[in-house]
Amino acid sequence: MSIRLVCALVLALMACAVPNMAHAQDLGLRWLGENGQVLAQKTLTLAELDTLPQSRIETGTPWTKGVNTFTGPSLGVLAALGGRPVREAKVMALNDYVAPIPAEDWKDHGAILTTRLDGATMRVRDKGPFWVMYPIDSDPALGQQYFQSRMVWQVKSIDFIAQ
Repeated sequence: MSIRLVCALVLALMACAVPNMAHAQDLGLRWLGENGQVLAQKTLTLAELDTLPQSRIETGTPWTKGVNTFTGPSLGVLAALGGRPVREAKVMALNDYVAPIPAEDWKDHGAILTTRLDGATMRVRDKGPFWVMYPIDSDPALGQQYFQSRMVWQVKSIDFIAQ
């Protein structure tokens, strides 16, 4: 294979990858009725998420070292964008892992969608671009497996189930 052909193939692959990386920080949101019909939907960029009211959690986790600062909008703020009461969020990761999170988790426990870890955006390899976080250190119950299974990382979308 000639060097010219190899270079052309590499450039073509890079051109295909760049648009996909640009969308890696978009978050898909949908609001569904009880029977699964789509009531509303939107896609938010990281910049749009940054314009929402931000919450801050300082906590340790089983997956990080020491105490870290997690910032981003609460799940309640995101749920309210649909203009309907919500009973649950189904959070989906890039690997298609799905965790149901009841509304009580953002109302009673302050669950947020982290957009920044210690002030920096998160790469996919570092559990980004988005990560559901709870204030684990403030309530020992939040460190149990029951809640840990809801701390989805590499979040790509959230379906809110309306009441």
